[in-house]
Amino acid sequence: MKYLSFLFIIFFIYSNGATAQRDKNVKAYLSEKQFYAPGQGNYIEIQLNFVGYSLNYVDKENKTIAEVQVTQLFSQQDEIIRYDKYVLKSPEVIDSLVENFYDIQRFSLAPGEYTYELEIKDIHSKQDAISVKKQIEIVELGNRVSLSGITPAENVKASKPENTNIFSKMGYDIVPMTSNYYPTEMEWMPYYVEVYNTEEFYDDSVYVVEQKIVGLDNGYDLEKYTRYYRYEANNIQPIVKVIDISMLPTGAYNLEINVLNRDKEVMAAQLFNFDRNNTNEVNALAFESITLDPAFEESIPMDSTGYYVASLIPISRSGEVKNIIQLLKEKDNEKNKKYLQAFWKQTSPESPYEGWMKYKAQVQKVEKLFATNYQVGFETDRGRVYLQYGQPNQITERPSSPSEYPYEIWQYDKIGRFSNRRFVFYSPMNLTNDYRLLHSDMVGELQNYRWKHALNKRNTPDDNLDNPNGSGYQDHFGGNSSLYYNSY
Repeated sequence: MKYLSFLFIIFFIYSNGATAQRDKNVKAYLSEKQFYAPGQGNYIEIQLNFVGYSLNYVDKENKTIAEVQVTQLFSQQDEIIRYDKYVLKSPEVIDSLVENFYDIQRFSLAPGEYTYELEIKDIHSKQDAISVKKQIEIVELGNRVSLSGITPAENVKASKPENTNIFSKMGYDIVPMTSNYYPTEMEWMPYYVEVYNTEEFYDDSVYVVEQKIVGLDNGYDLEKYTRYYRYEANNIQPIVKVIDISMLPTGAYNLEINVLNRDKEVMAAQLFNFDRNNTNEVNALAFESITLDPAFEESIPMDSTGYYVASLIPISRSGEVKNIIQLLKEKDNEKNKKYLQAFWKQTSPESPYEGWMKYKAQVQKVEKLFATNYQVGFETDRGRVYLQYGQPNQITERPSSPSEYPYEIWQYDKIGRFSNRRFVFYSPMNLTNDYRLLHSDMVGELQNYRWKHALNKRNTPDDNLDNPNGSGYQDHFGGNSSLYYNSY
C-alpha cells in the first residue's frame, strides 16, 4: 500500500560522531516547480526549507542567528549554464525560540536536460558542506496551453505590491509545503497553480479548470472533491484554491488539475501526489467491528498474530505503521487477526484472503532467506526491500572479495513507473547473513554516492567514509563492485 512520491525530498543528515554543540546534523527539504512567464520564458523555482534546530547559532551584531552558505548550479554536458552562491541568515532567536525558515530562488532556463547541483554549508559548523546532485528536465510551456507545477502550500494570502517578498507571486504570498505528507491535524490543503496561453492557443473566450482527487491504491475518483472553475482566456491565470481534507481517509492520492475546453477535452494537465493519514476518519480499517472470516482465522497461528501484523510494516504507509505499532503494544490476538483481515480487505478488495496468503508466503520466504540472530526476516533491509518491491530480476552476490566487504547488488527491471533500479547491500561486520542497505537509485531510498568507498573501507582506513564529498574512489585489485553495478 505504500506509494512512492513524485516529490523529491532530501534530508541532509551528516555526522562525524561528534557530540560538541557545533556539530549538529543539518536538515533541509528541497522541492522544485516549473513556471512560465509570457514574453520572458521558462523558469524553475527552487524551494528550500531549513529545519531551524539542526543549525548552529552564534551571537552576531547583537543577534543570535545561524548562517548557511548555499551554492546552486545548473549545467549541460559539463558546461555551467547558471550558477549562484550566497549566504542566508536565519530568523533571529528570540526567547530561545528557533524557527524553521525558507529560501526560494528562480532560474530562467531554456527547455532541455540539466544537471542540478546543490551544496549547503553551515558556516558555524566544523562539518563539511553537504551536497546533492540530480537530473532535471525543463519542459517548454510557452508553445501550447499549459500548466505550471502544482505548489502545495502551508499558507496562501493576498499580497500588496509594496510588501513583496520571496513568497510573492502574481498577487499572492505562497509559503510552499516541501513535503507531500498530510497528517491528521492538517485539515486543509491550499495549493497554487498557473494556466498559460489560453488566449494565444485557444479559440474560445472561456475555459474550465477541473480539480480532482484520485486514489492511487484503487484508482477511484473521489467525486465529492471534484470542482470546476470557469475562467476567461488570457496568457496567464494564477489559481489559488483550498481543499477541505478533514474527512479524506488515510491513503495515497493524486491531486489532478485539468484544463478543459467546451467539449470537455483535456488541453493541459498536472498532478501532485500526496499521502494522507487520517486517524479520525471511518473507513475499512475500523477493524474492531469486523467479523472474522474462518479462513483468515485458521491461517494465523494464535502465537504468531503479532509477528504477522508487524510483517505488514514494509508495505504500509507511515500513518498505518503508527496504527500497527499501537496495536502491537496491546498484545491482543483477536484484534491482530481482525486488523490483518481489514488490511487485506482494503489492499486486495476483490480477493483479500488470496492476497493475504500470497503475502504470507513471501514473509515466510524472507524469514528463511534473510533472518539473523537478532532480526526476523521482514525487519532486515533485504527482507523489507523484497516485500516492498518484490523479487529482484537479478542478484549479484559477492560473499568474499580480496578488498571489499561481502555485498550483494539487486537489480529490478521495473518498479512502478521507474526502470532499472538497483540496491546495494553489504555486511560491514562480516557477520553471516547480516546485510545492510548501503545505496539505491530508487526514489525514496537511501542514496549514498560514496558506497564504493564503504565497501573498500579496509583500503582507505584514514578516509571519512560518511562524508559524501570526500576523496575520490581509487580502483584496486578485486574491487569490481562498480563494474557489476554499472553493468545493469
